[in-house]
Amino acid sequence: MKKLVVTLVIVLGLLVVADYGAASVAEYQVSQKVREQLKLEEDPSVRVHGFPFLAQAVAGDYQDVELAAKAVKVGRLSELGVEANLRHARVALGDVIGGKADEIKVDELAGRVKLKASDVGRYIGITDLTINPAPKDALDEPADGNDGSGSTADTGTGASDPSRATVALDGSIDIAGNNVRVKVIAVLSLLNGQITIEPKKLDIADQALSEIPLGDVFEQSILQQFTTTIDPGVLPFSVTPTAVRVERGALVMEGEAQDVTIGANGVTTG
Repeated sequence: MKKLVVTLVIVLGLLVVADYGAASVAEYQVSQKVREQLKLEEDPSVRVHGFPFLAQAVAGDYQDVELAAKAVKVGRLSELGVEANLRHARVALGDVIGGKADEIKVDELAGRVKLKASDVGRYIGITDLTINPAPKDALDEPADGNDGSGSTADTGTGASDPSRATVALDGSIDIAGNNVRVKVIAVLSLLNGQITIEPKKLDIADQALSEIPLGDVFEQSILQQFTTTIDPGVLPFSVTPTAVRVERGALVMEGEAQDVTIGANGVTTG
């Protein structure tokens, strides 16, 4: 019995090694295809989820292939994070092993781009910018129905509309020759594949200046410094963006597509 147990352990160990070895081959193939499609300078990281891998390989159906590329350059942006999940990526085992995987069919593809705070900060000229999700009640109206900024309570927090979200932006700007740190609550919107930042509320973090009434015109000029529209380029595999959200340190644009084919001639859907 003891010999049988040892034998089973050895066999299982070999299967695991073979499983991960086969996975690495598939990951390399997908990485090369993605690098070519996205015109990246380096191979993106690729991970095939699910065990055993060999069962997926034999079936030619990979449950979830995750890929990520960092520091992608698009226009004035240089630190874009590009991510995608290929759910049920279908390619024949022989083509994967032989390096002839010229076409990958995907049942569902989710793509994301992440704009880091440092990139957004350089874009709007606020180099110490920080980005955080705003509290859910950040733009609620006070009891008198006036928030002091001329905006209404229904600014959209993204709870019911995935193409809108609220974001807290924090950074230093010049006010009357003083380097003052301010916090802005803004509405993040998705418009024609671009991300629009529309500030709604201003908070002066510097106590010495927070007690000084700035006046509507001066306040609007400060808010204007945070107002911008950023084009992060297309999502991976030409997925149409449908949602925006906020992570700690980043703005995220994402979307999904069904029945995607990735091949030498580009990407097709349907």
